[in-house]
Amino acid sequence: MGILQPFDPAGIPAVPDLPPISIGALSVGLTDLFNRANGLVLPRHAIITEPAQEFALQFAPVADSAKVIRSWAKRFGGVAESHVCTSPGTAQRHVRVTFDFYGVTVQAYAFIPLTGQENPS
Repeated sequence: MGILQPFDPAGIPAVPDLPPISIGALSVGLTDLFNRANGLVLPRHAIITEPAQEFALQFAPVADSAKVIRSWAKRFGGVAESHVCTSPGTAQRHVRVTFDFYGVTVQAYAFIPLTGQENPS
């Protein structure tokens, strides 16, 4: 009968980091994200950034986009945030949510121009 040997997890070599996902695989991942967004408004622009392993989803510059982004936050997790910023003299509300989709960071956002009747805070 053998002697029990203690197990030391520190003695096992570290698992190497996974290589970045290729642009082709990211494209397939974005298609899958859109399939899982069935029933939600899709963005007007989608950018795949291979080095950052990120999808940037830009929604229309209209007031309803804030509600659309909240619906993406509810479906995929995350908290919608907003703040007022100024771009070439125009006040606008920047609404965004960031979430993870199978290891890829997704930023869904819109820049919504403020009218004179809106409270910028």
